[in-house]
Amino acid sequence: MAPRDPNLERMVDELANALQATVLLAEYLQLAASASAQDATALTRSLRRATDALQKLRAEGGAP
Repeated sequence: MAPRDPNLERMVDELANALQATVLLAEYLQLAASASAQDATALTRSLRRATDALQKLRAEGGAP
């Protein structure tokens, strides 16, 4: 495994935290706006995938 890069680690943490907040907002919008529920669902799914990928990267200790 490559040595940890503190700058990359901090960036991944910031992105993961921002995306988690965005996921919560997307879930709220999904519930609040029935007309755009399909769009909100797609947004939520995409944000969850991005958050999961960043969390996996963080757990693995950074970039390969």
